[in-house]
Amino acid sequence: MSESDSIVRMIETGGVYYNISGSTPADVFASVIPELVLPSCVSRESLLAGLIEREGLMTTSIGNGIALPHPRTPLVHAEEDERIFICFLDKPVNFDAMDGKPVYVLFMILSSGSGSHLRALSRLSFLFQKDSFRALLKQKPDTSELIHAIKELL
Repeated sequence: MSESDSIVRMIETGGVYYNISGSTPADVFASVIPELVLPSCVSRESLLAGLIEREGLMTTSIGNGIALPHPRTPLVHAEEDERIFICFLDKPVNFDAMDGKPVYVLFMILSSGSGSHLRALSRLSFLFQKDSFRALLKQKPDTSELIHAIKELL
């Protein structure tokens, strides 16, 4: 499976969510978690606790209004349970980003270990360096537009 196929599969499994509310990172996580389609091995409570714990250590914002929240320790153990949830916020939220910009989109990662997590981060980071992809994100595209752009760029 190619790198783009892996990212696409994780996003298609996780899904794209819109108009997520909240005024703090923890509020945003609490708002979106009930909407997510989670693998049976992951409880909503453990995911929320893991995301809040990780965000408390250091911001997951990578700049340009994008954050990559994830639990510190894997909550899934099989590749088929891995997913990326793309969450567009209803209004930007302060994630204490180094560039000072509030976050408007989350790429929430559930991976089965450090290897797959780093591969996902690498591919996503490559996409986020592309002006065209960042411009597309600001338009809050639908799932098919996002998947098409990812396949074109990776």
